[in-house]
Amino acid sequence: MTSRWQDFGFGPWPATGRVPGVAPDEATRRRLDLPRTLRPVPGEGVVQRPVFDPALKQHVKAMRAGEPQFRDERVGARWYAARRAAFDHVLAAIADSRWADHLVLRGSVLLAAWLGPAAREPGDLDFVVVPRSWHIHDGRTQRMFDDIAHRSQELSWPGHLGDSGVQVQANGAVSEEIWTYDRVPGRRLVLPWRAEGLPPGSVQLDFVFGEPLPRAPEPTTLPRSDGGEPPVLLTATPGLSLAWKVLWLLTDMHPQAKDVYDAMLLAESPEGTTPLDARLLRETLVAADTAYASRPPGIGDLSEAVRSVDWDEFRKEYPDLPIDPDGMHDRLLDRLAGAFTEPVDPPGPEYYRRAGWLAPRIEECRGLLAEQGMAAVRRALAGRVRAVDAAVIVSELLGRGPQDIDASVWELLNSPEWTPGGPGTGELGYYRRNPGWLEEELAALRG
Repeated sequence: MTSRWQDFGFGPWPATGRVPGVAPDEATRRRLDLPRTLRPVPGEGVVQRPVFDPALKQHVKAMRAGEPQFRDERVGARWYAARRAAFDHVLAAIADSRWADHLVLRGSVLLAAWLGPAAREPGDLDFVVVPRSWHIHDGRTQRMFDDIAHRSQELSWPGHLGDSGVQVQANGAVSEEIWTYDRVPGRRLVLPWRAEGLPPGSVQLDFVFGEPLPRAPEPTTLPRSDGGEPPVLLTATPGLSLAWKVLWLLTDMHPQAKDVYDAMLLAESPEGTTPLDARLLRETLVAADTAYASRPPGIGDLSEAVRSVDWDEFRKEYPDLPIDPDGMHDRLLDRLAGAFTEPVDPPGPEYYRRAGWLAPRIEECRGLLAEQGMAAVRRALAGRVRAVDAAVIVSELLGRGPQDIDASVWELLNSPEWTPGGPGTGELGYYRRNPGWLEEELAALRG
């Protein structure tokens, strides 16, 4: 059992570890490279396990304080009820703000609204910021954080929302970047809350920027924990939520058991609630990585990913949930097999099939081309899209076809936007050292 920050080594940390009840001071945090948003729940009768959080792995110790466990079950029940009330305050504040049309809710709160008691206890609020052109470092981001914090505080004071007794405190808000290595970039905002007679807690909000939405968001009514007037927010669809879970299991450097658990619940929800067809899955995969347009994963890839997750980390936070890793693996793959095996590629030459899957990117770049020119398009694609896929995008923008794919790819590879480090670097350097790989790709596209 650990009770001092300096006693924690490199993760993963043992299930017997215990996070100190006081956040590290700034000097300790910097010395140990702990996250700024690490905010444990204080109290003698509270235990939180140190949990590895891949969203924070820019830190040497990518730690999050796990879901609190209380010695006194009655205190625990009251504390979790208070946190749900704090969530209600924040969601209501967002729904009634100018940011409502720019935030798409996804994650555990949404799953709880759809699936009821079968879902995990929601531990945070997850949002996709729209439109995709809103950059993480845009000045609006901090203004949005400040406004959400102050609105949440105002709504939580007596006289609002049924006087829950839970008060959000804007002046204690902290934030930091997340997903600096995986997925799309994001920022985490943590808002503290207090309730009389209970240990204080916090609401964690995660915002990601530049996330594609293969399906348009839908307005969803979110039940309040106290039965009061429910807010309406834009949310991801059930099908897209499941597709994202599959995407993360396949592509994350550290696939998480919670995504297996959530995906299984979504996949087994009543017929029609979570439609995951092969096209939606493929569109979601291609939106994240254009390589999937020509090389989609198989059910075996998902099987390998599911078997690789660390269930010990999940058990730290949810010791009372029944966990059967082999059974969950089999149930999930059984429900999702069709999404991997149903043929969705249209007939015809590979170039036009590829262009079809890349159509959303092509349309995004068409607007960029009109506003800022081809150099801006190349900058937007460089480092994010493979050169052969970018060449298809450029060819479509310029009215070319498969007969011009060689010219398009070499224009990209030789451009300063694509090889800022010089001709021996990046994809250009790789293909010059391995010309057979590029020729194989181009031969398929020439038809």
